[in-house]
Formats: sequence, structure tokens, C-alpha cells
Amino acid sequence: MTAGGSEVVIATKLFRPIPRHQTVQRGRLHDVLRQGNTLPLTLIVAPPGWGKSTLVADWLVHDRVAAGWVSLDSGDDDPKRFWRYLLLATGETGSPAGAVALRRLEMAGSDVLRDVLPVFVNELAASRGSLALVLDDYHMVSSRQVHESVATLLDRCPPQLHLIILTRADPPLPVSRLRVRGQLAEIRAEHLRFSLGEAREFFNDRLDDPLPETDVHRLLNRTEGWPAGLQLAALRLQDRTDTSGFIERFTGADWHIVSYLCDEVLDIQTPRIREFLLVTSVLNRICAPLCDALTQRADGEELIGEIHRANLFLIPLDDERRWFRYHHLFGDLLRHELTLHDPGQPTVLHKRAADFSLSSQLIAEHWRRPFNAGQVETVRMWLDALPPEVVAADASLSAARVWTALDMGRLEEAGAALDAAEASGQPDAHLAVLRALHMYKSGDVGAAGRRLGEIPPHAPGTDDPFVATVYRLVQGISWLWLGDFAQARELLIEAARRAEADGNRLAYIYAQGCRALLAVSRGDLPLADTLVRDAESVIARTLSDLHFVAMFPRLAAARLGIQRGEWAAAVRASVAAVELGRRGGGRVELAAALLTAAAASRTCPPPAPGGGPDQAEVAPGTGSDPRALLAEARGVLRHCPDPGPVVAGWLTDEQRAESVQARQDGLIEPLTDRELTILRLLPAPTPQRELASALFVTPNTLRTHLRAIYRKLGAESRDDAVIRARERGLI
Repeated sequence: MTAGGSEVVIATKLFRPIPRHQTVQRGRLHDVLRQGNTLPLTLIVAPPGWGKSTLVADWLVHDRVAAGWVSLDSGDDDPKRFWRYLLLATGETGSPAGAVALRRLEMAGSDVLRDVLPVFVNELAASRGSLALVLDDYHMVSSRQVHESVATLLDRCPPQLHLIILTRADPPLPVSRLRVRGQLAEIRAEHLRFSLGEAREFFNDRLDDPLPETDVHRLLNRTEGWPAGLQLAALRLQDRTDTSGFIERFTGADWHIVSYLCDEVLDIQTPRIREFLLVTSVLNRICAPLCDALTQRADGEELIGEIHRANLFLIPLDDERRWFRYHHLFGDLLRHELTLHDPGQPTVLHKRAADFSLSSQLIAEHWRRPFNAGQVETVRMWLDALPPEVVAADASLSAARVWTALDMGRLEEAGAALDAAEASGQPDAHLAVLRALHMYKSGDVGAAGRRLGEIPPHAPGTDDPFVATVYRLVQGISWLWLGDFAQARELLIEAARRAEADGNRLAYIYAQGCRALLAVSRGDLPLADTLVRDAESVIARTLSDLHFVAMFPRLAAARLGIQRGEWAAAVRASVAAVELGRRGGGRVELAAALLTAAAASRTCPPPAPGGGPDQAEVAPGTGSDPRALLAEARGVLRHCPDPGPVVAGWLTDEQRAESVQARQDGLIEPLTDRELTILRLLPAPTPQRELASALFVTPNTLRTHLRAIYRKLGAESRDDAVIRARERGLI
């Protein structure tokens, strides 16, 4: 066959492949092809053996689509040769389009972009019928000029033309632009993967006796739905009686698999790529740093990118393309070839990789007990001995890394550890809860509550007792700061119950302290006192008084002391809460402790003459400066995206109190909160006896307060006190 007296045309390059067996009905993929037939381009990208050609050929027959087909090879890098076959394929459909363009192509000195492509586009635009052109094995083309001509055709594509490109690797064409414009349909390996129903139909059509569904499922898992793998399995299963035994032995070392993958994939790689594939096959999952450590080279990132672009059975595990694994059968083949190539090398590589594997496994299985006992530094030391990429690749180790960072108040480090774990593609409930906890500790209480609400209570992984406790604890404390005390109460009760049952004493202290604080906020002071005492007893029994979780019982005790007017106890507890909060508490928690310490220190009366040591210990000037504490709390809350209304209310109260305090500068002695309350009632013409009754104090007690007010303001009478108070803006 010749074209216009030019080189001989190989007719079989224009033949559409005909499936040898009855094909599996793949309606879901036919729908994609059918939709794509109205667009400029359908792109089908997958490694060899995924059934790209079979799928398209079957659909063309099924839908009776007029299509030209070109099976490309390396000789088609010549632009004129490429376009000769493309235009001839157009003519094979019976379409008149392409005839003039083909004559211009054969003219001496013609240029595809200048002389041929515009004519072909105009011919297509003038034709009535639609035309589909299939370019099979497009990965064989490496010519920049050919790619440029196809890209130009797609840019100027008339509605009559639809290109279908089948390739093993993403082509250098304007795919992203077409995708954004909605002018592209895509099918990739993950779409071509056989489902259980399709695999069942596949084997039923090829075997005399139907396979049990359990065996179909095992083969589907072993091949990961790879059609060629299933086809090879079907060939090997014919005339076999030991089906289960064969399936157990069906790996990448099976000679059919070896022959196919070696011929189609491994033997055509460069020595550098082939060596990298073989060496890294000993890893369950790979990333650039881990590969560099194993190969003792520095080109892991470059080679992984090259292998992934070439679609060499490398499966991405995350959206950022950092972590990958090999297809099961391909990985088996690589390990088989590695052993054949150098029987001793796998042992060396396994040892090099296992130096960290055993350690990481032991740490992953045993870090919780020392962590729950407060031995954070021990766990941190273990993790620091492992490469970061090893930690990031394991959900349990990643969780341990995040927990140690959170407990030490290192929020940026915890965030980085979470990012690395999530980038490795680990769908893990523990990590999801930890992300919410990180949000909470960073001061975004609202977002933490919403994130936790998105995790179903019975989602996979939440049945882990440790995770279940943390899930409810963080959700409960989030609702506390958000002001929903009813929801907070139920969640915290459940968290405390679970923590106690699981022996998680730190979580138990945390939960009981939160419950005590909630009881104070609800006005149930006896319950708050009971809960504080219970938490403090566990702290003493477990020697946890230096761990930051002891902050909540101290914070609750401080608020309880303020409510009861027990100033000395309130200041001591609040100062302790601040110190503990700085050791690992969240931002909202630390701000709450600072505001509580400011309130306790501001309201604490000065030591009475001859007062006991408790009063002297907490008197103003002993390091609990209300203004400094308030300023620090304001600074902390500025970095909180959403601290919730409770702490925001505490801040407002303290800022108002600070303003009142500032107006008292120059007085002999600041007025107490009680005295300020009485002062605000003095402008009204209310007799003292009625004032005493309204304040629930005796007339003598009221007179004592009034004498103190007059003395501090330098006033001689009630009217004089009102005048001086108004001058200072106190009323």
C-alpha cells in the first residue's frame, strides 16, 4: 500500500484491534467514552495490560462509532509520517475530510503546521458527519514537532473531530488547559481496574467451572484489578484442580507474569531506572528520602518522578505525590528479578531497611504506655532515633510524634508532623482526631468542634479505647469553651469513664478537671469541689503534679476559690494553673489560666496587720501582677482564631476591672469589688438600712464597708464620696 507515490504504508497500522474473547461489559467506562465523544479529546493513560485498546475497540463496535485508528510506533516521530497515517486513518472511515490535506502533505517542501494542518481543520469544519480518530501507543512518539502539531490541532479542533489518545504516560499536550475548559474526558488505571462483578464475569466467560467468589476476590486483590494479570491467571487456571493452591502461589514470580512484565516493562528501561526499580522493591512504600537512604544516592526524587510519569506500575498514596508503592505483582516481579540478578543483594538491602523497621515496629506498638504515664521525653527520644520519613509513613508513629509535640506545647512541630502524616496518604481516625486537637490547642475552638463533628463516633479506628477517649475529651472541652455546657457535660462524663476504664490517668485528670471547671461555671460549687478533690488525689497518687493536664483541676480550684471569696487559695491555684499551662496547655487554656490569675490577684485583699502567712504569701507585689497577667492573656488570645465566647467573656470582665483599677490610681488603697458594688449604689437616696438588706449584709457590716470607702477616697461623707467617685469615673 502506498500513498501518492511516497513510502510504503503499513496497512496493519490502521487496523482496529479485535478482542479475541468475549469482552466484559464495562458500561461505566463506555459512558465516559460516550461523553468524551462530544469533546476534543479523550485521554486514556495506563501501564501496559490495563485494557486500553480493548476498551476503546469494544466501545466503537458497541456504539457503532465511525473511527479511524492508528497504532503508532517509534518511526512515527517523523511529523510527515505521523500525519500521513493520521490522514489515511481519516479516509478509512469514509469521511471526505483529509483528502486535500494528504495531497498537500505529499508536496515537496510542505510543512505540517503551515500547509497541512489548516487545510485539514477546514475540511473537517466543512464536513457534515462527526469523526473519531484513535491514536494508540502515543507514548511511542517523542518528537517535539509531532506533539506541537497535535496540540495545535486540539487548539483549533472543530466540533466534528474527536481525538482519542491511548498512552502509557501523560503526553506533553495542553491537557491541563483542556481539563479546566471542560474539553477533556480522562480514563486512568484506577478506572480500568476490574470490579468484583467484572472479575466474576471475566472468569465465568473463560473457565469451564465458575470460580468461588472468595477465590475471585483473592485474585482481584492479588492483581489489584489489573486486566492482564487476571488474563494470565485465567490462562494458568485452565485444566488445574488445585485452584486455591495456585492462587496462593500466583505472584510476580509466576513465569507468565515474569515474561509479560519483563518484555513489556522492565527490559525496555534504562540501566539507571532498572537498577532503581530493583533496589527499591524491598520497600513496602517509597518516598525520595527513604529511597536515597536505601540506594545511597541523591536522585530519588528525580527517578520517582520519571518512573511515575512513565506509568511504571507506581501507585501514588497521596495527592502531593510524595509517597508511592509498586503494584503488587510488579513489586513481586522486581523482587524476583533482584534475587536472580544478585542472590545476596536482597539480604543487604533488607538489613539496611530493617535497621529502622524493627525499631519503628516496637515503638509503634509500645509508645502509648510510657506516654500515658507522662514519660513524654522518653517517647520523643525514641522517635528522634528514627528517620522522619519512617515516622511519617506509619500512622501510629505519626500519632506519637504529634502527641509528644502537643504535650510539650510545640504547636508548629505538631502541625508539621500532622502534615507529613496526612501527605503519606494514611486514612486514620486517630490522626483525624489529632488534627482537631491541634486546631483546639492552636486556639481555633470552633473549627476543632466542627472537625470532630465530621468524624462519625463509630468510624473505623474510633473503637480504639485511646482514640475514643480523646475524641470525647476534646469535643467536650471544645463545647465548654463554646458555651454549650449541656453537651460538654455529657461528653466529659463519658471521656472520664472511658479514661478510667482504659487506665489513661492523664486523660482522666484532664476530664475531671474540665468537669470541675464546668461545675463552677454552672454554679454547682459542691460538685466542683468533689471533682477537684478526686482529680487532685489521682495527681498525687500518680505523681502527675508537674504534667500540664494538672492545670485543669488547679484552674477549677482557682475559680472555685474566687466564687467563695477564698482569695489566698484562689491565687495559689491560679498561679499554679498558669505555670502548668505554659508547659503544654492550649492557647485558650493558657489564656483562661492567666485571666483567672489576674482576677484572683486583683480581688485578693492586702494582708491585715498581723495577718497569717497565707495572706502574706499571696499579697499584691508577690509576682501576681493583674495588669501583666491580663496583658499576657490578651497577647495569647490575639493568636487564637476562635477562642469561644466563655474566655472572651472572661477577658471582657478583666478588661473592665482593669479600667476601674486604673481609675483608682493615686488612692490610698484600691477599692475591692465589694466596695465598688456598694459605691455604685450610693448616688440613689436609699437609706443605709435598706442598702444593707439589699446587699444581704448587716447594717454594721455595711458601715464598715462605708468607712473603708470614705477612707480610700479621702471623703468626709456619703455625698462627698459620690462626688470624688464621679470625678474618677468610678460611677
